[in-house]
Amino acid sequence: MSLEQAEEKKRMPDKDPQVFTDTENIYKHIGRYGLSQMVYLNLLSILNLSSALNFLSGVYLLLSPSWECVAGTPCTPSSDICELNETDWRVIDKDATLIGYFGLECRRSYATLASSLFFIPGTVVGLGVSGYASDRFGRKKTVLVSLGLSLIVSIGLASAPNFAFFLVCRTLIGATCAGYMGVYFTYKNEFFDASSRPMASFIGTIYKVLGMLVLPLVTYVHPWWRSIHIANVVITALSFCVVLVPESPHWLLVNSKYGEFTEVLIKMSRLNRKSISASQIRIRTECLKDPQKNENGNFFVVFRNKSHLLLTLNFFYQWFITSLMFYGFYYGLESVSGSVNVNFAIMGILEMPFNLVGSILMDVVGRKKSLIISLAVIIACCILTFIPLQIADGWDVERIATIVGAKWGTASCFLIIYLYTNEVMPTSIRCTGLHMCSISARLGSFIAPYVVQACIKLSSYAQNMTFIVISVIGVGLVIVLPETRNVSFKATNFTEKSDEKREVDLCAKGSSDV
Repeated sequence: MSLEQAEEKKRMPDKDPQVFTDTENIYKHIGRYGLSQMVYLNLLSILNLSSALNFLSGVYLLLSPSWECVAGTPCTPSSDICELNETDWRVIDKDATLIGYFGLECRRSYATLASSLFFIPGTVVGLGVSGYASDRFGRKKTVLVSLGLSLIVSIGLASAPNFAFFLVCRTLIGATCAGYMGVYFTYKNEFFDASSRPMASFIGTIYKVLGMLVLPLVTYVHPWWRSIHIANVVITALSFCVVLVPESPHWLLVNSKYGEFTEVLIKMSRLNRKSISASQIRIRTECLKDPQKNENGNFFVVFRNKSHLLLTLNFFYQWFITSLMFYGFYYGLESVSGSVNVNFAIMGILEMPFNLVGSILMDVVGRKKSLIISLAVIIACCILTFIPLQIADGWDVERIATIVGAKWGTASCFLIIYLYTNEVMPTSIRCTGLHMCSISARLGSFIAPYVVQACIKLSSYAQNMTFIVISVIGVGLVIVLPETRNVSFKATNFTEKSDEKREVDLCAKGSSDV
């Protein structure tokens, strides 16, 4: 190479194919699914085990305990035990459920209300605090602090001496669990390039399913309500292996920690058996957004014009009904034929293939049609539950339709709306919009047990009729949403003065959003 050519190369470093000016190309160079990414993903996804236990344990804890009549009393199997004397009946396995252990058989509605009233506000606070903390102090520190607090509270839940103490711990576990799970979804994805994140998300759901299967397994092997929390203590302790995961490269970069950012990428390349040096990493600092010069995190930006308002309210509704039906189907398992443990396990196992179906649908027909199809599946399954047809011993149409509707419909809906919301929300308020939608989902999970209980008292068909109505409304609202398939995840935005979507180049030189 001549001296002139060498000088020209120094003046134009961006033309060098071995120089990388954005994280997307760096990840492609060091390996999209290398050993480092897979190790970090699996270590972080262990958090999903504990999360599934915490969020779904209420379904088991608040089940009505089995009881039997005392001989020589006016009690019959069809009697309302709350209208009988306490000496006319007895709980068969008092320790199996929290309701039986604390003698709340005739105050189950109160127990359910109290548990939700204490748990849901905790999750809302946890989401808000962890969102700020992860942006201010880092993903890793926030996860570790939340895990430490969660471990302490889990020990308290496992040893709760009374129902009041249990409720206090439920509030704290809601906050701490939401704390590390709220960061988890962002943390794990920040080790992958855009094309690899869907598969990374699917792998994360496998751990969620394993966590869901722990519930029926633990209660089957040892039917004691404290066993669930003891199992959670063990899993939470194991989750501290996330200490082996480095800080998010994206967070380090946007916080001007260039030295640590480079070190993490070089370590990842070595684990992936790729080669990259510090001199090859030349991120254009002019592409980094200055938080002092934009509206990132501003809650009210979501409602800055009619387009944003209608769009946000639409997604609020989709998240709300999906969460309501997801938990509603689970709470309704008690009134469906067959063992609650078996039904729960089947629904957990089915989540993996149905999530895979949802991912394929999004790629083939787009986000909008995929969400419509998933809601249509819920509607069809709810209609099938009205058919009183026995297929085999312990299996009827209602049981099968409830299980399929809960898993294919609601699991796919959650998978789709999570990505859909990311792609539609403006870049500057994407995290704010997701947190607000998550709070809407928490409201749906909060009222789910009351909707189920009210529907059971009203009619055996009332619950599924309710789900049909809200799903039909959901389909109508999805139709007006914009399609985002093949639209860049990082460049989707909206103009200030019109309702039309436009793509915004986040850097004049073409670098991707870090």
